[in-house]
Amino acid sequence: MTLLLGPPSSGKTTLLLALSGKLDPNLKVSGRVTYNGHEMDEFVPQRTAAYISQHDVHIGEMTVRETLAFSARCQGVGSRYG
Repeated sequence: MTLLLGPPSSGKTTLLLALSGKLDPNLKVSGRVTYNGHEMDEFVPQRTAAYISQHDVHIGEMTVRETLAFSARCQGVGSRYG
């Protein structure tokens, strides 16, 4: 789990969307995004990462870890999918 902090409009959401493979395919991009040296087209990032928006509905009785695990399972991500 990682906490990413920065001022408004600094690119936090764009970075997280890029890492989770959820950027708009029509978006013009420069540079490279890699996981352990592998280009994004060498694997399916949606199977290894999930982006959960701050506007998602959360269950107040669940811990942060449980909430992230639940959201990942709903998206078909993670080793405990099913």
